[in-house]
Amino acid sequence: MKNLNQTAERVEKYVRRRVTRWGRLIETTTYDPRDPRGIRHLFVDCIVSLLAGVIAHCKALRDVERLSGEVGLGRRGAGISDGALTHLLGLIGERDLDALQVRTVKDMGRRGELRHPGLGQNWVTIDGKYSTLDHNCGGLAQKFEGDSRVYWRMGVLRAVLISAPARPALGQWPMEPVESGETDPEKLKHTGEITNLPPFVRWLRGQYGDLASNFTLDAGLWSKEVFLSMDALGLGVLCGLKKNKPDLFAEVVRVLRIEQLGRSHRAQTDWEPCRTGQIRRRLWCSTKLDGWNGWTHLRQVIVVEQTTRDHDGKDTIELRYFVTNTTTGMTSPMQLLRLVRQHWGIENDCNWTFDQQFGEDAGAWCTQNKAFLVLGVLRMIAYNLLQHLRKSHVLVQRQFAAPTPRPWRDLFELIYRCLLRLGRSFSQLLRPVARGEPQRYRQLGTASAD
Repeated sequence: MKNLNQTAERVEKYVRRRVTRWGRLIETTTYDPRDPRGIRHLFVDCIVSLLAGVIAHCKALRDVERLSGEVGLGRRGAGISDGALTHLLGLIGERDLDALQVRTVKDMGRRGELRHPGLGQNWVTIDGKYSTLDHNCGGLAQKFEGDSRVYWRMGVLRAVLISAPARPALGQWPMEPVESGETDPEKLKHTGEITNLPPFVRWLRGQYGDLASNFTLDAGLWSKEVFLSMDALGLGVLCGLKKNKPDLFAEVVRVLRIEQLGRSHRAQTDWEPCRTGQIRRRLWCSTKLDGWNGWTHLRQVIVVEQTTRDHDGKDTIELRYFVTNTTTGMTSPMQLLRLVRQHWGIENDCNWTFDQQFGEDAGAWCTQNKAFLVLGVLRMIAYNLLQHLRKSHVLVQRQFAAPTPRPWRDLFELIYRCLLRLGRSFSQLLRPVARGEPQRYRQLGTASAD
């Protein structure tokens, strides 16, 4: 009981600080797109209500409406209706909350939460995420006609700082529909990703500077031109390599096979427990393909041998190949092995959490205009808060093993109870008028409509 009370106190303290900061950042980085003549609820109250709904695991806007009333948000603390939230989400543009997302990440850096243990530098992973919708998301989704129905696929590129312990999300980039006669969603997917990657990288560099100076990419997300252009910008790149680049793949396999036969591995992990038994990874690398066939700055090629030993002692070996423009002095073999392992953090942490915990694909809170993308940004802000909380502040202590991150279901329950315990004092965290802040934080008077 003592441990539970201490955990609840830590959660409440953490939430208080973050909500207060949310109020200030929303006030300074966003604008209210509603007609001033019909505003009934403060914009900051509406956005914080949505964020509170995400971290409390609300299933629909009706649940957010009920929660906003319990914590005293909205006009006279009576809550914000789901209709008012739907109307607002339909007015916000897909990029209007980007500045809020960026500022929350930079705040994490100022608090020392973005350090990069074991890697020596910041590394960002970019990957595509696709959702099937029954609406066109304000004209940004790709339309497909199936045998019995018409549907839309909305694709975004997401970036995650995999070098940080909590692996926070840095932002997302909506991929507009591809003008093509192609009807295969998988072929259209790769075309859209490679086209949208360069502007997304430029956006990340412009927003985060040196925090976004090194990138890891999946095999289907890059091309020779992308690789060379990123190197020309002075960016570090580690790319997965598969048979979709047949000439390069065949040469890399040939060179690294000789390397494996002639030399022992350059880096290795210990045997670690996994779901099917035990797993071990070993790495070989070579610098012999630098400049091969026009691939300038191909400074290292890498193979990672993953051995999985099941409970019966049978070994299964899988080889994964990578290319990079980093030098041997910039990244050691052990750092490369750690980087390859952490590359999958965007799938195992960010995308999995959005799908399985936030229910991004299960049912949209709102289908108005570009609300799907707006809610994606809000989920990233909430995800960053929850990830750091569960991995640093409320770890589950085990008697004979290292502490582990708290399960998501337990964390959502802790957050919800914390919000109920705060009650109407929650709304006062957004009202710093007494400390001389702008009067626009005060509750608005009566108005005619939402």
